[in-house]
Amino acid sequence: MRARTMERWPASGRALGIMLAGCCATMPLVATARAQQAGQADQDLARLANMSLEELMRADVVSVAGRPESRMATPAALTVITAEDVRRSGARSIAEALRLVPGMYVARINSSSWTVGARGLTGSSLTATRYLVLIDGRLVYDPLISSTFWDVVDVPLPDLDRIEVVRGPGATLWGVNAMNGVVNVITRNAASTQGALVEAGAGSNGEAGLLLRYGGESAGDGHWRAWAKYERHGGFETGDGTPLHDEWSSVHGGFRLDGRFSPEVRYTLQGDAYTHPRAMASVQLPVPGADRQFERVTGDDGISGGNLLFRALSGFEGERGWMLRAYYDHTRRDTARYGALRDTVDIEYRRWLPWSPRNALIWGVQYDRTRDRVDNGPVLQFDPDARAWNTLNAFVQNTTDLVPERLFLMLGTKLTEHSFVGFQAQPSARLWWTPTARQTLWAAVSRPVRVPSRFEESGLLVFSYVDTGAAAGGPPSGDIVPVGLGGDDRLRVEKLVAWETGYRWQASDRWLFDASLFYNDYRRLIGVPPSIVGTFNDLGSGATWGGELSVSGQLADGWRLQAAYSQLRTRIDGPVYRFEETGTPETLLQLHSWLDLTDTVTLDAALYHASEVALTGVPAYTRADLGASWQPRRGMEIGVWAQNLLHDGHREAGAEVPRGVYARITVGLGR
Repeated sequence: MRARTMERWPASGRALGIMLAGCCATMPLVATARAQQAGQADQDLARLANMSLEELMRADVVSVAGRPESRMATPAALTVITAEDVRRSGARSIAEALRLVPGMYVARINSSSWTVGARGLTGSSLTATRYLVLIDGRLVYDPLISSTFWDVVDVPLPDLDRIEVVRGPGATLWGVNAMNGVVNVITRNAASTQGALVEAGAGSNGEAGLLLRYGGESAGDGHWRAWAKYERHGGFETGDGTPLHDEWSSVHGGFRLDGRFSPEVRYTLQGDAYTHPRAMASVQLPVPGADRQFERVTGDDGISGGNLLFRALSGFEGERGWMLRAYYDHTRRDTARYGALRDTVDIEYRRWLPWSPRNALIWGVQYDRTRDRVDNGPVLQFDPDARAWNTLNAFVQNTTDLVPERLFLMLGTKLTEHSFVGFQAQPSARLWWTPTARQTLWAAVSRPVRVPSRFEESGLLVFSYVDTGAAAGGPPSGDIVPVGLGGDDRLRVEKLVAWETGYRWQASDRWLFDASLFYNDYRRLIGVPPSIVGTFNDLGSGATWGGELSVSGQLADGWRLQAAYSQLRTRIDGPVYRFEETGTPETLLQLHSWLDLTDTVTLDAALYHASEVALTGVPAYTRADLGASWQPRRGMEIGVWAQNLLHDGHREAGAEVPRGVYARITVGLGR
């Protein structure tokens, strides 16, 4: 295994890895190779259950080791969700597809919102997800309130190459706020999406969708694609049947162009834009000018955005090379609670080269400038209401073959200058040993940080409006002021020392075991005072610890099973966020079955279990999904999926998630 990988990649070339994933994720090693060979790959719809474990685990992936590695030899808690995994699961969004990741907590809050994270501290709406999300290297983590809006984390799923999910810090590559992990969404090169594709679907609870895509060739051995999609989603209800009035829809379109400036220099230009024609929400708001009075407001939020990304790359497969990447991103979100516009410009340069036969060096610099303008609302207010801030990053990472083809060490650090918190260093070290081609033992220690969000630094979450005179015990003065939780510009970064270890063992051609253990020691956790009213502080500390175990088995030709189990414990110290100890399920279980009944008919099933979440009063639940698909001819598929089969509905993180059925037809006309 190692020998084959190394023969393809000389020492310095092996060191590219995931250091390029965040910036040139749309041209990873695997995607590039597929793009050169595939042509009509998205219409082939290969049979997942017929792939051997050897094939699945030997495929190269872009990993946190800083080099292209087989999945077997990856020194991290890494899960790769392939496009085939997503297609056969019936997932219709990136957030739902993440249920396939062992140890990943995915829970629906309402029709358009999800809670997603791993390894704890994901359960409160006031805390950051501490997970970074990227689409083709473009950051979609929202710095205003330190969260991710999953309703706009969207790509056409037939254009998806894979989703790489790292459970654990990704600080050296991604920088601040990648404390608990990274979700890296990678789409296909335009060469692998040629011809026309139409995908239409409809289901219960008002679900419907339509995707149109066309790809062709351009001058100079280039390729392009353009696409447009529409989705509609029905509203959810509370446990007693009260409608939440949270139905929504989206219109999204985009393009991608891949080509070459010269035989050595390739480029990508891509962009997309979206809007939500409907984004309903029903919220309880404090009444301005009235003391401790509230009203329920139902309205249609305004959500839209767009982005443009350019990348030039030379020598990706060689020992020496460089990459230049730049993107512009614009988002708008107008809600009953507040409104915000944000514009971001990001530019990055990376260089890789060997400095000895056993050492490969990668270094880079990156600059990001973000400007926002907030329309203060009755719930969320900012002072100042407009602000710009800068982030300057530099990183260096070295990978050393301590014992050729057996023992490896990666040392790296990212150095950051941020407008909110000044200078920060984030070192990490990874050591891994591959005693045989079917075993990998790894260990890591990292010290990532999280920068306070704009809300934590200069916002105010309003709980009520009070009369200053009455609040002082006297007669009403007529002076009404907001009372709530305020930001503090003296907050320092949150710090984490993360210890991880793992073992991956392919016991035979049919069985694979993957286990990881972790201990996260958090310092200076940003939180709220015991009375909630007041200002944020950074006096908290705590720890999370636990592990994840997954087992994959090839029970027969055309039938594969995967089971996963994870345990989590949380301890919070200090005067803040004690409730986070019960904000995430302690136990997660999942079981997946992929069965090829014939060459053209598949049957797939999944079972998920989550223990109770005491913080939100969500009881333990078990969810069952079942799907079947048929390919009457090449490039055409008809499928139907049923979800939440065991109950009419169940709570995950808020509203009742209803039972649902969805049918979809995909027709591709390749060139």
